[in-house]
Amino acid sequence: MREYGEDRVYSGWQDLYRDRWKWDAVYWGTHCVDCYPGNCPMRVYVRNGLVWREEQSGTVGSVESGVPDWNPMGCMQGVSWSQSLYGPDRVLYPLKRAGERGEGKWNRISWDQALSEIADGLIDAIQESGAPFDHA
Repeated sequence: MREYGEDRVYSGWQDLYRDRWKWDAVYWGTHCVDCYPGNCPMRVYVRNGLVWREEQSGTVGSVESGVPDWNPMGCMQGVSWSQSLYGPDRVLYPLKRAGERGEGKWNRISWDQALSEIADGLIDAIQESGAPFDHA
């Protein structure tokens, strides 16, 4: 028998499988990825404050009678997003390139420094080229 947490005791894989289907809340979510049609609606299952699992939802209406609809809209890239959310490669802090582009060398910087540098870059671009919608 193994203990998981303070109040959970599992006697085998069957208990782990049964526990897989328990969660605290279900939310609607989406993944803004660069795909077509994109922004696929997902049901996000949360347990102990963490995304436990996701599944595609079937909320897209029919376009035309006789034409298959998009339901359930979503792909494996979207459904596996929560694994990336907690993965070891996730960026949690602002980073600034420390070497040449493509070298993979980065230094952690403060949020204030990151936001100041971004704002300075935007102001410089606007002064050089004008505001994005000022060309009408």
